[in-house]
Amino acid sequence: MRAAVAQDLTGIDGLTVTEWPTPPEPAAGQVLVRVHCAGVGPWDVGMLSGGFPGLAAPFVPGQELSGVVEAAEPGSEVQPGQRVYATTFPTGGGLAEFALVDSARVAAMPAALDFPEAAGLVIGAGTAYEGLIDKGRLRAGETVLITGAAGGVGSSAVQIAAAVGARVLGVASSGNHDYLRGLGASDVFDYHDPEWAAQVRHAVPGGVDLLFDGTGGQTRDSALTTIRDGGHAVSIIAQAPLGELDRGITGETFAAHVDRQRLDALSRLVQAGQLRPAIEAIFPLEHVHDALARVAGGHTRGKIVVQIAA
Repeated sequence: MRAAVAQDLTGIDGLTVTEWPTPPEPAAGQVLVRVHCAGVGPWDVGMLSGGFPGLAAPFVPGQELSGVVEAAEPGSEVQPGQRVYATTFPTGGGLAEFALVDSARVAAMPAALDFPEAAGLVIGAGTAYEGLIDKGRLRAGETVLITGAAGGVGSSAVQIAAAVGARVLGVASSGNHDYLRGLGASDVFDYHDPEWAAQVRHAVPGGVDLLFDGTGGQTRDSALTTIRDGGHAVSIIAQAPLGELDRGITGETFAAHVDRQRLDALSRLVQAGQLRPAIEAIFPLEHVHDALARVAGGHTRGKIVVQIAA
C-alpha cells in the first residue's frame, strides 16, 4: 500500500511517500480501515521532530482518520462497509491506504459529513470536548475564554462551548474575528494588542469562569489574569504545565484521549447542527509535506486534511 513513512525523526523532510506493508487482518479488539482522509496537526509535526519519547523511525504518522471498515471481528461496534472516523494516537498509521485501529477508538461517522470533514474533527473536536465538558465542567450561563480560538482545536471549542449555552470569548488575530463570531463567539480579542487581557476584564468584570488554553506562553499567562476567583483553567499545552495559581483558581494540563464515547458525543452535536468541521485546506497524499508545513507555520484556520482515497 502507499503510505507516508518517516525514515528518521529530523522533521517533516524525513517523510517520504512510498510502498509500505499492508497491515495484517485485525486481531481481537482491532478494526482494519481503508483510509480515505487523515487529519494532520501540530502533534504530527512534534512526532516527526522527535518530540515524543519512545517513538522510533521508520513509522507511519497520522493520528486521526476517516474511511470505510475493511475488516472487523464479529460483534464489533462497526462492521465491514461502514463509514467511520477514528484516532490512532499515539501509534499513528493514518497517513496510509489502510490502518489498524483500536476498536474502542473508532465510531460511525455522522451521516451529514464527508470524509475530509470527519477526519478533521477527530482530535481537534475530541480535545475540545474533553477539555471543556469533561475537565472544565462548562455549564450553560458560564463564561469561557478560549485562546488559540481559530485553530483546529479552538474552532471546535468555540462551537462546543456555544452549544452548551456558555458565553464564549475568543482570542485570535484580528483577521479571524469575524470567523469566530460566525462560530458562536460573542466577544473576540486580538492577542497582538498589549491591552487585550484588560479588555477581557472590562467585558467580564467578575472574571471568566473557565479558561481553555490552546497556546501556552505569554498569551496563556495574560489569560490567567482574566479568571474569576475560584475559577478554573484547562490547557492542552502539556509541555508547559500550569504552575501554582492564586485566588483559589485551579488548573490542569492534559493530553486528550479520544474514544468512541467522545466521538459519539461529537456526532450528536453534528447531527444537531451545533458543530461543523472547519477545513482550511485538503492536500493529496503526494503533497503531505505541504500539509505538514502549513501546520508547522502555526497560523491555520481550522484543520488541514490529507486525502488518500477519493
